[in-house]
Amino acid sequence: MIACVGVANIYPNPLNYFLFYNILYGIVFSFVLPLFLLRKEENPFDFIGVKAVGKKQIIVLSIFVVFSVGGQIIPKVVNGEIISWNLLPMGIVPLIMTTFFEEFLFRGFFQNKFEKEFGTTTAILVSGLMFSLYHVGYPGFRTFEDIILLFAVGIGFATAYKLSGNNLIVAYFVNLPNAFVTYMLKFEQFPKMAMSSTIASIVTLCIIVVVFIVSVRANRKER
Repeated sequence: MIACVGVANIYPNPLNYFLFYNILYGIVFSFVLPLFLLRKEENPFDFIGVKAVGKKQIIVLSIFVVFSVGGQIIPKVVNGEIISWNLLPMGIVPLIMTTFFEEFLFRGFFQNKFEKEFGTTTAILVSGLMFSLYHVGYPGFRTFEDIILLFAVGIGFATAYKLSGNNLIVAYFVNLPNAFVTYMLKFEQFPKMAMSSTIASIVTLCIIVVVFIVSVRANRKER
């Protein structure tokens, strides 16, 4: 996965990025492969935490979003720094896609697998570690300080996932606002977002929806 992300960012032209990042890292390794490995589970979607959202989940979501987003924006506003809100439109769809891959893989698949084998604490730590290390593929996130920070962020996402009752929807919507804010504050560390990125992400998300529908129907027939 790191290799795919790394290759995509060596020569980040639209076609290269779509093939190595959207298709290989995203659809193949982060989505289809985990689904395939979960095929023997009685209910794969329940295993990865695709569950209804209730009051408990909303509370966990609200707390984590307030701290993660507020913790980044408030100090900037207090210091009178300029926040590049104008960058957000081009980043919305690509970040929606990337966040899905991260949560489905690191929380939905890996964290649950690790918890089943090694317990909650180990699962949270390893999930956070894997989340941080995968960012080594991005040239802008290869410093030791960034990896440590991402490890802490990954533990936060993993903890939110666990506290919400392993609810992938909560983990996703904890990560997504954080991704938006981080992009606006540190856009120079991210791959360049352009219209081609949005189009490629829309295509990728459509493929994900189709695979989801086919998988759900196949699971229902088996049951």
